[in-house]
Amino acid sequence: MTTIRDSLPARPLSTAEVKALEAQHDEYGVAPVGFFPDLDIVTAFVVIVEGERGYSLGFDRPGEQWVLVEQFEDGDDFAGVTDRLREWMGDDWDDVDEGTVELDDVV
Repeated sequence: MTTIRDSLPARPLSTAEVKALEAQHDEYGVAPVGFFPDLDIVTAFVVIVEGERGYSLGFDRPGEQWVLVEQFEDGDDFAGVTDRLREWMGDDWDDVDEGTVELDDVV
């Protein structure tokens, strides 16, 4: 997992970058969780590797880096995983959702 996390830029991803991440790795399935379409940024996503294990990643705004929020195995409750990732995001991105942050402040 560190190779994926370490390859990510020190900013949220665009939807094109999320699609490119999935296209680069046949064994990955990527599901955006924190997505802000007006700004075209993804702040959190889940990666499923070879359908066996998964990782939820979120962009830590104060730390300006991607962090591993959770690791899980096939058969775990996917809805629970995404709920916990949204909970981890908390209100850290509320100002983006409300449109009060300029794109330059985020990306």
